[in-house]
Amino acid sequence: GTKKYPKENEYNSYLSAHGGYSNAYTDLEDTCYYFEVTYDALEGALDRFSQFFIDPLFAPDCTDREVRAVDSEHKKNIQSDMWRQYQIEKELSNPGHPFSLFATGNYDTLSGAAKQLGVDLRGELLDFHAKYYSADIMKLVIVGRDSLDKLTEWTVSKFSSILSKGITKPVFKAHPLTKDEMGKLIRIKSIREQRTLDMTFSLPDIKPYYKSKPGRYLGSLIGHEGKGSILSYLKKRGWATSIVAGRSPTSAEGFDMFKITVSLTETGMQSYQDVIRVVFAFIQLLLSKGPQKWFQDELRRVSEIEYRFMEKNDTVSMASVLASTMQNRYLPPACILPDCLLLSEFNEELLEWVQAFLNPLNFRILLAARDLSVDFVSEEKYYGVNYRVDPIPAALMRDLQGVLRYDELHLPEPNCFIPDNLVVKNKVAADEPADAPTLLKLTTGLELWFKQDDRFLLPRGNIQVTIETPRAYESPLNSIFSQLFVLILKDSLAEITYDAQIAGLWFNIRESLSGISLQIDGFNDKLVKLLRILLECIKSYKVDDTQFEMYSREVRKKLDNARHAEPYNHAQTNTHFLNQAMMWRYTDKLEVFDLVTKDRLQSFIDTLFEQTRVQMLVLGNFSEDEALEAADIVLQTLDSLPLPEYARRVSRALLHNEGSYIHHESMPDEGNVNSSVDMSIYAGLTESRTDRVLMDLLLLIAQEPFFDQLRTKEQLGYITYCSDRKYSGGMMALRLLVQSESNPTYVSQRIMCFIRAFRQRLVDMTQSEFDKYVNSLKVRCEEKLKNIFEEASRFLQHISSGYYEFDRITHDLATLKAITKDSVLLFWDKYINPDSAASFKTLTSTIWSSKIYRPLAHDMARFPESIVSLHGCLWREGAEKLTLESVDQFVASVSKSAKKADDPDVFRRLVSLYKTGVPATLSEEDVAKAIEKINEPASYVRTSLEMALESRRCASMPAAAANGV
Repeated sequence: GTKKYPKENEYNSYLSAHGGYSNAYTDLEDTCYYFEVTYDALEGALDRFSQFFIDPLFAPDCTDREVRAVDSEHKKNIQSDMWRQYQIEKELSNPGHPFSLFATGNYDTLSGAAKQLGVDLRGELLDFHAKYYSADIMKLVIVGRDSLDKLTEWTVSKFSSILSKGITKPVFKAHPLTKDEMGKLIRIKSIREQRTLDMTFSLPDIKPYYKSKPGRYLGSLIGHEGKGSILSYLKKRGWATSIVAGRSPTSAEGFDMFKITVSLTETGMQSYQDVIRVVFAFIQLLLSKGPQKWFQDELRRVSEIEYRFMEKNDTVSMASVLASTMQNRYLPPACILPDCLLLSEFNEELLEWVQAFLNPLNFRILLAARDLSVDFVSEEKYYGVNYRVDPIPAALMRDLQGVLRYDELHLPEPNCFIPDNLVVKNKVAADEPADAPTLLKLTTGLELWFKQDDRFLLPRGNIQVTIETPRAYESPLNSIFSQLFVLILKDSLAEITYDAQIAGLWFNIRESLSGISLQIDGFNDKLVKLLRILLECIKSYKVDDTQFEMYSREVRKKLDNARHAEPYNHAQTNTHFLNQAMMWRYTDKLEVFDLVTKDRLQSFIDTLFEQTRVQMLVLGNFSEDEALEAADIVLQTLDSLPLPEYARRVSRALLHNEGSYIHHESMPDEGNVNSSVDMSIYAGLTESRTDRVLMDLLLLIAQEPFFDQLRTKEQLGYITYCSDRKYSGGMMALRLLVQSESNPTYVSQRIMCFIRAFRQRLVDMTQSEFDKYVNSLKVRCEEKLKNIFEEASRFLQHISSGYYEFDRITHDLATLKAITKDSVLLFWDKYINPDSAASFKTLTSTIWSSKIYRPLAHDMARFPESIVSLHGCLWREGAEKLTLESVDQFVASVSKSAKKADDPDVFRRLVSLYKTGVPATLSEEDVAKAIEKINEPASYVRTSLEMALESRRCASMPAAAANGV
């Protein structure tokens, strides 16, 4: 809270009531706070937001909760290869540089370190705020629909009180990578099945050179994917699947780094030294040819077109990006907005100077893989990463310092996809843009929808093509073939289409339940040309030996890596599986993967498009004739028989019986400390407009209180959120998800406690508060589309659902007018309130970490969940010898005495029970700490005991009395 708004959750409650949210992130040198809210609530949000930088309270009890939130986020990242590798890069940098410090923090480095040093952590926070939260080094961006004068007035009135303390932004004078850190080969053991090569070069600070952007120039050439490129060479030999090059995101003011990252195959890892030789051969080629003005001119031309015809994006991204950009002290105000896009000059001398830093004496190598056959002699402190550091092999270093020449490598050809015709067909925007496309053509094999842009008036277009073919997903094996086919297609198209993507065109090919989908977006001038190229490749593709070997391993790697997904991802997958009529899980696919062969894949591709039905949307700066031409290209290229209506595969939702169903599963990744609960409470039909609007409104009301109670107050876990699912043809579900170190039974109980208590919140809500939520939903529904892609996505959703409800928003707004507070309460009681719903339906998917005790199935059936919950909470504190029987007997004994969980005698007996379950290996100090933790009023153990006693009390009452009748 703040002095003006002392209530702890006032800010987030206000945002939630007005359809908004907030978040923040800390980068190497900046912390960015941002929020989004409905336009009519902006002033109130700014007033609350500004107070955090003027008069924050830093309530003592909030400090520990935030430390635990940081710790929970860190534990979420422990199994993340990205975070693990980043910390190794930091640990092996210049030890005298701040870059070498721990990137995020955990409980030990915050509260633990504060106790060891004898300092007050809250006091340290106050000192940090007093020192660095100064107007001198803060940047503010406000994006709103109000006039600039009004936005300026609010800015001055609400933010002028932030003190200016006369400080300047710290600049790092040294470099994290000195000669002592260069020339090293770092090998690390990854968690996932991956093979990555990183080459990092030390650069001076190149941010002052924003006009010519040398990092973008070099990254565009080294990371090119067309003919003659590094990646093209590596792919032909089956050594790599991707390359990324450019300024490292770990650069900061005072220093820069240039990084080249190559995703290697198994053979590529074995030949990693040859891969490095190829990269340096191309760098030598760049040095010998000198800076290419024609290439920089192409980049400049594309950037100018992109900037001139820039589409609107979400406001929160725009605000946060601009605020970060403004921290670049070299940028004059006029260059802040276009900085992310525009190149304005070619500086040959500068480019030669920067290129020269890409030399063998100024880089280090990092190899990451799960199966590296080396002895790892070191272990990183915070993530437990096994690694090894050696000098770069002498023979490799000699080669890199010599002359390297590969005839296949050459500079890119001129880009033929840069648009020439940028004329907009519709000159005047419609007063009321059409809210639906026109059905231009309908046959047994084609459904063509079209809309000429009457809203944005930009030379852009969007083409969506869904090729329905039931073979694509009819079995786990065919699903693998579809996935493999799409990966190989993208690889085959890379050399041709990379220029298209550089020129502002974007495409995606993906497999789905119904078949193969194409999405193409960008400047319309060359969009149909790109469509023809994609389709010709799709129809005529012949499997190449090298590609098959390379990408079949990639698919297998992705399936193997699926087990390392976060627990909440596994819970979501299981929930989805239990609600869909057809879905193949990664485990289903792994069981049949040995049947994948090149010949079977080719046979699958040859018959995939024998019978198809094409669903197509053409939107943007096109005419009807151009839309019909695009459809003809699709049909002629596919040359398929029409797919009969009865053979179409449509998404169907499963309908669940009354009752509560729980699906338990152990976490496949044994190293992950977190578990997860994904609870669905079924409520109303997706096709009912009233039910749908009630669910949207209810979710808007419940999201923030759920997060505040279970994450902020109870500290159950970093990932905590409430959402909904709208199943086509089925019931909707209110979904409540928590990822936590606590046992899933305890988490499930806490979720149900929230559900039971939330009804009173609805009852107590004033009409004024209710009206705010209604207005927020109204404003959200009325929000204008920002770009053609958004409009196309909305249309496609209505088309692919089969309901063609293009006027859905109009109907929802009309329905919303009739919704009252009583309507919400009736909906809650009818479906979601377990004490009143006539047909209460829930499905809970739980994932159990291997780090906690998971009872056997017969124990789960034998003991009440309150006993399983309490046992799990005691087990978490170290009582690993406790049995469920002993916990059950303890609860029964306490309940007979009619004493409550906070009674001193009950606590004494609880401690005795705990001690009987503690193994001899646990030190007296750890036992004392655990008892102290258990004694905290809001401890998990006390809360669980309270629930167990309440459950026992209710179970002993007649049903009517237990329900309060």
